[in-house]
Amino acid sequence: MLTAHDESLFRSSGYLEDGVIVDAGGGQHPISDLPPFLRTLLVADGTVTKALEAYFWEPVAVRPLQQKLERHAGPIRGLAFGQEHPLLHREVSLEGRDSGTRYALARSFLALENLPTHFAEAIVAGKMGIGELLREQGVETYRDIIGLDYLPRGAATDERLEKLDDDIVARSYRISVSGVPAILVTEYFPVGRYLP
Repeated sequence: MLTAHDESLFRSSGYLEDGVIVDAGGGQHPISDLPPFLRTLLVADGTVTKALEAYFWEPVAVRPLQQKLERHAGPIRGLAFGQEHPLLHREVSLEGRDSGTRYALARSFLALENLPTHFAEAIVAGKMGIGELLREQGVETYRDIIGLDYLPRGAATDERLEKLDDDIVARSYRISVSGVPAILVTEYFPVGRYLP
């Protein structure tokens, strides 16, 4: 049985027989029970925004909710950064431009010192999502899924996630640039938005 704490999640396959996401309360949520497109998003290593646009057939806007530089005294799992350098902490909403539907919420930490200068400047300007910017600027990266989580409705611990008002499946992945883990992203998907 695979759980959210398996380090090899989806590394070489999009199919995990008997795969289960275990929530904080010990509840088990079979990956096979998730809507098919949501399962696809969990294994995707490309731009989520593009996939959402193709599936829901509407433009998807990356709406900034928060962006700030902050220092961390301790390590962050999956990210390499010097303690003397601040991290950029971003939070965005992926929303349908026509429908206003919030398809996902994404939170990220970026070690700016590990990114090409032109990319770091563009991301601080906050005009695009990380995936779009990586693609447009031609930055060579490797994405590695490092965790899955399931938050039953009402189990979210902050206001923004509670506003999704649904069960939430989250995936965390790191993006390495030139072999160095530079970006850590967690995406939160409200399950009900993906039901047929």
